[in-house]
Amino acid sequence: MEDWELVNVDPDRMDHPFYLHVNPFQVISRNGQPEPYRAWKDTVLVKGAETVRIRIPFRDFVEKTVYHCHILDHEDLGMMGNVEIEA
Repeated sequence: MEDWELVNVDPDRMDHPFYLHVNPFQVISRNGQPEPYRAWKDTVLVKGAETVRIRIPFRDFVEKTVYHCHILDHEDLGMMGNVEIEA
């Protein structure tokens, strides 16, 4: 189980949909305020100048996967990263 903090520092304050492959997560808080609905998601919109904390239980998948901005142009420009999940 890990908590990740997603911080949108886009100088234009553009919203970015953050997408995590394979592992669903719950949004725990936005800008330090508890999230009232903790549904399982694979994508969360991180608004301009917003900080979102997500909780990810890494349970069933052991391998490499990726996370990225779900705006295709942003993904193509490198707004993505790798996650290596170990047992």
